[in-house]
Amino acid sequence: MAELPTTVLGRTGLTVTRLGIGGAYAKSADDYRAALDTGVTYLDTARSYADGEDERRIGEALVGCRDRITLATKTAQRDAAGARADLETSLHLLRTDHIDIWQLHYLNTEADRMQALGPGGALEAALKARDEGLVRFIGVTGHDWAQVALAVQTGAFDTVLCWYNCAMPEPETLLFPYTIAQRMGVVIMQTTRVDKLLSPDDNPPPEAFYRYVLSHPAVSVALMGLRDLDRFRRVAAALAERATMMPSEKEWLEAYGRELRAAGKLD
Repeated sequence: MAELPTTVLGRTGLTVTRLGIGGAYAKSADDYRAALDTGVTYLDTARSYADGEDERRIGEALVGCRDRITLATKTAQRDAAGARADLETSLHLLRTDHIDIWQLHYLNTEADRMQALGPGGALEAALKARDEGLVRFIGVTGHDWAQVALAVQTGAFDTVLCWYNCAMPEPETLLFPYTIAQRMGVVIMQTTRVDKLLSPDDNPPPEAFYRYVLSHPAVSVALMGLRDLDRFRRVAAALAERATMMPSEKEWLEAYGRELRAAGKLD
């Protein structure tokens, strides 16, 4: 069986699979183990997912294999004390002594960004944790591309997690030029817009949406949540065979995405 393609996650230097597991949707540690059995080495969660249950499930699933996984989690706290408390809880639930990529979550507004990056903010906690070896690299996430781009331009972050798909080209101009300049690892969520881009007749097939985002030179990893484990296995197998698209395929998928977006089906 072919193996999933890998890439270097920007300036982190970490080698990861181009398909990653997105947290929040798995119902058990067994679901995570089954997804990891496809060969995926990137796993993303957050302190807030499932009120902390997601981190607990992942911690259980990673027993015996933590050393081969690049593990990312997030804090939505804006102050240093709150962020530090989140980190200590995450370390406990994930059963690990360090987080590979610790991310400041949902920096979608100017107020959130200014507080998190200002004096006494969450970034201070992240920098201290990195100095202590509790965190290896620091990331930022958000849905507002312009706000995330402002955070990226500070140079404080090694990775960024944002949404991007065949119907949402905005990051190509609003964000990716800055991530390229900073040599950042770029991780993509909502590749299928929470499955709203999926076609009931399987045309285009699910793997097409992942090949699309992975074809952009700025993108390192595309996340897939475990809403449907069989679909995850299918996409993983397809990407192991081919992870990118021809230009003609991209054009067709972009037209498909534009049509759905214009019809209001992605809201």
